[in-house]
Amino acid sequence: MSVKYILTAFVAALILVSCGKKQEKPVETAPVEEVKTEPSIHRLPQYHFTDSVQVGQRTYVYTLHREAVDSLGSVSDEYGDHYVNTFYTLDIKRGGSQFYSKRFTKQTLAGKLPADFMKNGILDGFRFFRVDDGKLVFSLCVSYPESDLSSPFLLTIGPDGSATITKDEFMDVEPDDAP
Repeated sequence: MSVKYILTAFVAALILVSCGKKQEKPVETAPVEEVKTEPSIHRLPQYHFTDSVQVGQRTYVYTLHREAVDSLGSVSDEYGDHYVNTFYTLDIKRGGSQFYSKRFTKQTLAGKLPADFMKNGILDGFRFFRVDDGKLVFSLCVSYPESDLSSPFLLTIGPDGSATITKDEFMDVEPDDAP
């Protein structure tokens, strides 16, 4: 036998031995316990915004303030998480004097709000929308938390301080000068 043949046989034997199955120790696993999480309580962050709008010769300065308040109750989602209801305060000054001031909650919309939104929604949106025929128009919205389900409204404030709330049938329509 040649040395070459012996070396080749030796290398082949090493490869077979090293590739052979090794006996592994069985891995012990503990039974997995289901982790139960406590439902969490969510609050929209406090929000304070001031801006102005020119209507004809008059400047209106409006301030929107949002706050989540436990005394307004909460709603629960299908996972048991709770969302604290909020209120918004709208203050409007005209010519430096108080022109309009009101606190809005979901209950403010009770007669106009569908029952399922009254039960499962929170007032989570309020913003200036546009000037329409000399009137200030704000949009406000009650939504199911963490979802796209919403019930939008328009608050229209006349130059005499009168206000009306109507259902917004065209929520996706933005004013012409929207960014």
